[in-house]
Amino acid sequence: MPTFRSTLRRAYHQSGAHHVRRAAHRIALRTRAGAFRNEIGVVLHADHTDIRGTELAVYKGNLDRKAVAAWRRLVSEVRPTVAVDVGANYGEVAFSTCYYGLRELHLVEPNPAVLPWLRKTIAAATGDYPGTVLHAGAASDRPGTARLNLHEHTGVASLRVHNDRGVEVECFRLDERIHLGGDDSLLFKIDVEGHEQAALEGMAGLFHRRRVAGICEVLHADDDLLKYLCAQFTVALQQAGRELPVNEAQLRDTVARAREDGWGDLSKDVVLRSH
Repeated sequence: MPTFRSTLRRAYHQSGAHHVRRAAHRIALRTRAGAFRNEIGVVLHADHTDIRGTELAVYKGNLDRKAVAAWRRLVSEVRPTVAVDVGANYGEVAFSTCYYGLRELHLVEPNPAVLPWLRKTIAAATGDYPGTVLHAGAASDRPGTARLNLHEHTGVASLRVHNDRGVEVECFRLDERIHLGGDDSLLFKIDVEGHEQAALEGMAGLFHRRRVAGICEVLHADDDLLKYLCAQFTVALQQAGRELPVNEAQLRDTVARAREDGWGDLSKDVVLRSH
């Protein structure tokens, strides 16, 4: 049954008011050379010609509210010394919160349309986020190159979903680029439009014998990825702000139902923790 909030949201979109709001933010974003402040006051930069860039400005960086909420919660829980955002886009999740005791923040992004803006954000945030490292390319299970398929919406650029427009990008294993100490705690996010398992397998060396937590998108997950997640981590769904631990069968059934009926209050990201 539709909620009062969902009914209001539907009426708002049907009225066309959201187009007017987006246009106003696009003009403002262009006027400010792509700069806007997120909810905690960090200056982010985004392309005003990109649908996702404008939407980020509209929502002050908190566009994917469920992912941001999970990231903030895990930062408080894990208090990571190293954090890794794979599929960082404009950096809105990585820069959505403050960190205490963080030594390194690694951002991984292959999209050439996004990288100039992400570099501006990193340069402006250096004082508050020291140790930030940008990896311009795609996290994978082996080094080399691959075709990144590009779309008008930068959030859906993908190594897996074909499109007529594309560009060759560098691929690399993150466990060959990031070096952890024995006492480091690791927090990560994986959102790479169907390439999640390869990215995770390329991080395997970072997970060994340490406290690890993260979030991983399962919107495009196949059975192999779901099996891999449950074998390597303790997995929890996120629904209406609560975590629901699941086994492989429960995870597979829930994702299948969500694809048929809509995700609703269910987040497209699962929470992963060390066994």
